[in-house]
Amino acid sequence: MTIADAPRGEREPLERVLEESFTGVYLRHARRTLDEVDAVRVARRGSGEPVGLTMLKFLRDGVGYVYYIAVVPAFRRRGMGRRLLQDSLDRLARAGAREVYATVGEHNVESTALFLGRGFRRTDLGQVSKKYGPLGALSMYRGMWVVPGEVVMVKDTQTLGDAAATPD
Repeated sequence: MTIADAPRGEREPLERVLEESFTGVYLRHARRTLDEVDAVRVARRGSGEPVGLTMLKFLRDGVGYVYYIAVVPAFRRRGMGRRLLQDSLDRLARAGAREVYATVGEHNVESTALFLGRGFRRTDLGQVSKKYGPLGALSMYRGMWVVPGEVVMVKDTQTLGDAAATPD
């Protein structure tokens, strides 16, 4: 299994991963985001077939965001999500992220466990406003496309290195 960047002109075949991972508004948004987001990391089998991906961006200087993690059903519960998240954290840290945010549906037990297991903690608009001011927080929430029913999570700079030490 390899994880590497997917350049903008080569992302169309990755839509299959999205179609197997999302439905409804999330699928429509993920498709649009796939074309627009700066960084897409794709996990491929030895045959080159894409089996998972992450979409990453910066919300502001030093603040990264894991936009989506998608894994095809046949590769779930095998540690692929953990590998993709760790790769994302490493990539964002190398690019200068001092903290990383993610959003998870409040009833998505698997994704919540994935992020909590990698050192993320729940946060909210009030806490983000204290750190970045009300307008800065609203701008970040808009950049994350936070919708009702989602929980915002954050991983601090001090714990970015800890993720690499956490075994799969």
